[in-house]
Amino acid sequence: MASSSSGSSIPAPEAVQVLVSSLADESPLVRKAAMASLKDIAVLNPLLVLDCCSAVSRGGRRRVGNIAGLFQVMAMGVGALDKEDVDPSFMAKLAKIATAEIVSSKEVNTDWQRAAASLLVSIGSHLPDLMMEEIFLYLSGPSSALPAMVQILADFASADAVQFLPRLKGVLSRILPLLGNVRDVHRPIFANAFKCWCQAAWLYDDDFPSNTFLDGDVMSYLNSGFELLLRVWATSRDLKVRASSVEALGQMVGLITRTQLKAALPRLIPTMLELCKKDQDVALLATISLHNLLDAALLSETGPPMLDFEDLTVILSTLLPVVCVYNDRKGHSNFSLGLKTYNEVHRCFMIVGMVYPDDLFTFLLNVSIRKCRLKEESLTFGAICVLKHLLPRSSEAWYNKRPLLVEAAKSLLQEQSMCVRQALSEVCSDSSFF
Repeated sequence: MASSSSGSSIPAPEAVQVLVSSLADESPLVRKAAMASLKDIAVLNPLLVLDCCSAVSRGGRRRVGNIAGLFQVMAMGVGALDKEDVDPSFMAKLAKIATAEIVSSKEVNTDWQRAAASLLVSIGSHLPDLMMEEIFLYLSGPSSALPAMVQILADFASADAVQFLPRLKGVLSRILPLLGNVRDVHRPIFANAFKCWCQAAWLYDDDFPSNTFLDGDVMSYLNSGFELLLRVWATSRDLKVRASSVEALGQMVGLITRTQLKAALPRLIPTMLELCKKDQDVALLATISLHNLLDAALLSETGPPMLDFEDLTVILSTLLPVVCVYNDRKGHSNFSLGLKTYNEVHRCFMIVGMVYPDDLFTFLLNVSIRKCRLKEESLTFGAICVLKHLLPRSSEAWYNKRPLLVEAAKSLLQEQSMCVRQALSEVCSDSSFF
């Protein structure tokens, strides 16, 4: 292939070939330096780098010492191509090189597989149909490479929602028939793919609100996938499967029909609440999913709230101890993760407060006083923290309730818990409300 023109000085093909060979050097420093140089050259002349890399890659990973590095450089080169330099036949050859490596192994999510996936995603950014047709060849039936191919489609949706969404129907029509035979060990990969596809749908809808992609077929596929995830995968004994399924369901709740969502609430809410009590990673994704669920169930523009406040008290009572757990930065190795969970819980209360402001205020006040008397510190502390968070955001709705809050604060002044006393003092210091 001809090289791209550039005003900068470009190394000769022989020099680039030496750098490509150096990707397999025994020295990590040499490999790192060769990688950096090739990426720099790829920006200036991607075709030259791709020609040299594709020639070397024909030997496969058994002959190429650093196939992961080679695929990374190729992905960079493809991404740097100008539109006029994209040759479909050459891109098809590169796509087959990548998929041939992936299907030749039963491994999942290795470094070289991720690098091969990044090459395919880069090809998809220029020629999405070409890349996806190559992937679709391996979705026609059982295959050890199926999880890796599904992960590539997830990566592509995350990288380029605009190009992926018009092709969502083709993806779902091929994936849905395969879900019943997916083994537990691979279910998190498929659930993550549904999450990424739905996230791409939200991004696409934000950018192109007038271009509807949810036709009858897509809705039918999404509804079927939702039911399988909810009724089978989210009840798995494997925590990873349950967690990844709930994470995907949390992205799907705003896309499925209102009727289906309402029917799913009695099963979905307890599943999410159970995961909110798990460790940091799981609790975060569960609270994010719960936040999305409350948004879809309470703030829908197509109908009234699906949950009465009485239905929400179980959710709120479960979340209050979570506030207490993640308030202490010293108690967790990953404070950033805990803070995200803490904030997501507050967002859940915010949504409830937007729909039921008076009921929520009364609930939090009653919990603060009643649980304090019962020495249930976590619930008392959680309720006060939520009040502190919501006061400046709900000052108009709660303005006439200041005397009630003052009386409640007085009744809590004798509390011996330092955490409760500190939270109470922070509430009282909010001059914008008092």
